[in-house]
Amino acid sequence: MSRGRVLYLCGQAPWLRNGGALLRNYWMIDALAKRYAVDLVVADEPGPIPPAFAALVGDYAAFPRDAAQRRGLRRVARAAVPGESMLTAGWTNAALREHVANRLGSLPYAAIQIDLPMLRALPRRDGIPIVYNAHNCESALLARRARQEPPLVAAVLAVDALRVRRQERALIARAALVTSCAEADLGDFECFAPDVRAKAAIVPNGVDVGAYLHVRGIAPPERTVLVSGSMDWRPNVLGLRWFLREALGRLRARVPDVVVRVAGRMQPELVAELVRYPNVVAVPNPEAMEPQLAGATVVAAPIVASSGTRLRILEAWAAGRPVVTTTAGALGLDHVPGAELAVCDDAVAFADELAALLASPQRRAALVSPAAERVRAYDWPRVAGALLAAYERIVNDGSVRRIRTVRGDLALSVS
Repeated sequence: MSRGRVLYLCGQAPWLRNGGALLRNYWMIDALAKRYAVDLVVADEPGPIPPAFAALVGDYAAFPRDAAQRRGLRRVARAAVPGESMLTAGWTNAALREHVANRLGSLPYAAIQIDLPMLRALPRRDGIPIVYNAHNCESALLARRARQEPPLVAAVLAVDALRVRRQERALIARAALVTSCAEADLGDFECFAPDVRAKAAIVPNGVDVGAYLHVRGIAPPERTVLVSGSMDWRPNVLGLRWFLREALGRLRARVPDVVVRVAGRMQPELVAELVRYPNVVAVPNPEAMEPQLAGATVVAAPIVASSGTRLRILEAWAAGRPVVTTTAGALGLDHVPGAELAVCDDAVAFADELAALLASPQRRAALVSPAAERVRAYDWPRVAGALLAAYERIVNDGSVRRIRTVRGDLALSVS
């Protein structure tokens, strides 16, 4: 029985399920729909919704972003506006904001759930509890990315990290609930929002374990390494290039006939770049990741800057495929290094660990068995329980949160 409505604001259409943020939003909506009526607003191209997902949502509205606002000088100019950032500039337009205001003015919502890029869609003054869906500590991620980039890009990211930090601090102040992916993210938030734990709940990224069980029964091929992920996301591309430039040569020297498959959402420019590397096969925009995992002996997750948790590792755990990653890749996941994950930050060690796993079924099994147990804690039905329990606390709380605006910044007052 539904006990209220939730207005869900996110950047991209969740039913596409071809990226980490989309998957998190998809499963969160799936969980909330069991108890609430969910109205969805996205800053994406309108399009047909698969029937199974349409059954989860009530009202749905899509407002595509202005392409000119998403790149080049226009994006920089938008980011320079007080209260804006490169991360959030251009996501919401006037039509989207008007639609949200109309919905809030006409229906009694129990909560508004929001991703950071949709920040400008929030009303300036409102009494509805706000749930900040923190996919990452975005300012910390930007700062870590800056350390991996050339000086000019690093300087731009460092400045934007400060702008995003102000946005995160303001949204945390407004929020009745912050759903954080991991304990490590809360530690990052505490650096500038010391009271975040008082309103936070750990709602980790999860995986539909049952959807991958059949892959465990498929014998893996020999000498095939899978690198998966959203390869149109800059942090993932940085890690992929580190692997290709620093580790692939060593891996080929140890395993000359190795095949490295790079699978995920990617642009044609990256496909053209990948084909220049020997032993590398590009698999752009696969419809599903299960067949890619079934065709992998080992999964490599070369991450050089991160926040949140890596869904690709959870998928590999669920599918019974061993994983080699970095300290950054393992960030946020409950694990014992060397038990569920092989963790190597040096490129030579990374390549050597992959080679050793390719050569030894016993070594692979030693990682797969504890990982299969660990991933049960990340099964989406269990994660959904944590989300709904957190919602119950704010929806049933009798206090009313009033929002006011101070000099164009968002602030919180309680009355």
